[in-house]
Amino acid sequence: MRIGILSAQLGREDVHENKRLVREIRRKGHRPVIINYRRTVLAIHKNKRTLYQPDKKGVLRQVNVDAVIPRINEASDKSTHLATLALDCLISGGAYSTANPASIKLAKNKISSLVALAAAGVPIPRSAAITGTESFEIDVDKVLNKVEPSHRRRLIVKTNSGTYGKGVMPAESRGDARAIMDGFLINNIPVLIQQFVEPTKKGVYVDLRYIVVNGQVVASMKRLSSGKDEVRANISLGGKGEPHEPTDTEIELAKQAAKAIGLGVAGVDIIPSGRKRLVIEVNTSPGFVIEKVTGSNVAKKIVQMAISGARKGERTAAQKLIDALSTDVPIKLIKPVVQDRRAILSGVRKSLTKPPRRNLAKK
Repeated sequence: MRIGILSAQLGREDVHENKRLVREIRRKGHRPVIINYRRTVLAIHKNKRTLYQPDKKGVLRQVNVDAVIPRINEASDKSTHLATLALDCLISGGAYSTANPASIKLAKNKISSLVALAAAGVPIPRSAAITGTESFEIDVDKVLNKVEPSHRRRLIVKTNSGTYGKGVMPAESRGDARAIMDGFLINNIPVLIQQFVEPTKKGVYVDLRYIVVNGQVVASMKRLSSGKDEVRANISLGGKGEPHEPTDTEIELAKQAAKAIGLGVAGVDIIPSGRKRLVIEVNTSPGFVIEKVTGSNVAKKIVQMAISGARKGERTAAQKLIDALSTDVPIKLIKPVVQDRRAILSGVRKSLTKPPRRNLAKK
């Protein structure tokens, strides 16, 4: 079986994840295929789409895989579009995918994903989104009051897309929040404002990362920020990871969040707020640093999901629709009485040589 890994192969983290997946695919006795969506060619002929990518000599080869594992870590809309376009092509060709294109696009859009989480009843921080409007056209103070009624508490300002904690900025005051918002909005960049969840312990900023694979939590860890002046707990920014024993409530919350976005593989980030737990983000391509922290084999679980899905011939809703549209409607053919040209000519000759039948009833 050929298992594809759809990735742009950019950055240290991405390369590490690919190597782990390749190793686990080979351990299962299958063949890994790296698909760089930045170097693919999509050919369209009639109702058929085919994906190609160049080999080491530059010759285009058709990409044929039984299953595909998307690893899309880029934040830009353009990159997400390229990746999901290639993924959609592979799915239409019959490949099983651990994530569908629509769910990936949803997860990449922070504003849209928060709306989906809230609609599913998942607890999230108080939030407000301003989409491409210059701040002088709206009452910013009213927006900030909706997010945080207290003038003494801080706020978080985010861009609509971003990975590894990039695009997340704390605002110490409302003045700071306005200044950050102005910088984005004047360039027509959508901005997200959220309540700042103060740390349970003074100066310690913590969040919880859960890896959900095929509807089950397979690993969890606690992430701590690198210092008092850093509110982001991302390990890529110097944060520290520790093993964490999840509660039943946290497990159900992580599963609920992944389901709300529609992801088979997800990294769910939860922040503790006293006794409450709030989901702050759902990541479509979580990193595997958690394997070193917890000893869990996350890559193996993902590969098992891909192999199992390919063997069962599972189809997402999009795949079923594509299959239905591409299937010819069966039509019952009426068997002709005369099979060939010779039989036709023979029948004609007999009708010409046979004398006409007399109607004796008239006599």
